[in-house]
Amino acid sequence: MKKVKVGVIGCGFVASKWHIPGFKALKKTVDSIVVCDLNPTIATSVAKQFNLPKSYSSISEMLKSENLDIVDICTPPHTHAALAIQAMEIGCNVLLEKPMALKLSDCDEMVRVSQKQDVKLCIIHNELFRPPMLKAKELIEKGAIGKVMGMQWIRFTHRQEYLDRENHWVHKLPGGLLGETGPHAVYASMAFLKEIKNVDITAKSNLKYPWAPYDYFDITFEGEGGIGSAIISHASNNYVAEVDVFGTEGILKMDLQSMMLTRYKLNDTKLFSLAVSSLRSAGQIITSVSSHAAKTAFARNTTMRVRGHSVEIEKFVDSIINDQQPPVTALEGRETIRVMELIVEKLCQKYGVSRRETG
Repeated sequence: MKKVKVGVIGCGFVASKWHIPGFKALKKTVDSIVVCDLNPTIATSVAKQFNLPKSYSSISEMLKSENLDIVDICTPPHTHAALAIQAMEIGCNVLLEKPMALKLSDCDEMVRVSQKQDVKLCIIHNELFRPPMLKAKELIEKGAIGKVMGMQWIRFTHRQEYLDRENHWVHKLPGGLLGETGPHAVYASMAFLKEIKNVDITAKSNLKYPWAPYDYFDITFEGEGGIGSAIISHASNNYVAEVDVFGTEGILKMDLQSMMLTRYKLNDTKLFSLAVSSLRSAGQIITSVSSHAAKTAFARNTTMRVRGHSVEIEKFVDSIINDQQPPVTALEGRETIRVMELIVEKLCQKYGVSRRETG
């Protein structure tokens, strides 16, 4: 079997926590990994941490010196387009952290170059590859909840992660904090609602930090397959990650923190029916908790596959070896940015601010 050679650009948290371990786990298909960071001390440290053969502080030098099959970009979003194009123009396949880019025109150029060079461009939409999401899509395709009518996506991010950090790059994204978490909401919604045609948004500042105009967002999506909403908070002291999908014959509830998936189905509101439904739901939750505990224990030796990154990374490597479509295509990444631009435009119109003021 052919093996691929990988170069990782950016040696920060996401590369060290998810990407490099994800590639390291693929011993049968990944030959070697090299890393690059503009800070040579960080690059050297990460290479030593993972016992990698070489590190670079110059992207151009790495691309010139190494015959890479994959360039994995884990840098801030404003650098994505230039780095991806640079790698693709010399024939490298590219794996790219979300969001794909900051504007649709950059996405279009990235798609053009990938097609011209006949290389694969894959965007990390990791939440689609978490166990509850994969199982939910399977159940929906089998008709387990009937026709999908809508969904709700909820994400609370601890304020210490982004909001409290005045100089973090997320505050410079279009929409500010929304630019970091919003893409997750968009691609997760598209997985169940299909093409999103219209959006609306309500925003609020709870903690009133001067560098973050808004820290709470309520977004409505009108999709081809139903209506959805996303609730995002960066002002909380806890983490929440939940998805509910509503169908004509039942509901799927996903907790992406504990990796639980529960199906609810209630045909009437009689007391006996309510009791039976509660017992069935409790049984499903217990099963999910037990299953997740086993997966988590196993995942310690498989780079936390339950988080989604490793699953998508493995699928991307397989798509290169077998010359198949990547798990998340460049056009899917582009569609996420198209919807994000609609959301930010609506935010600016509704609150009388410019794009510059939101991030």
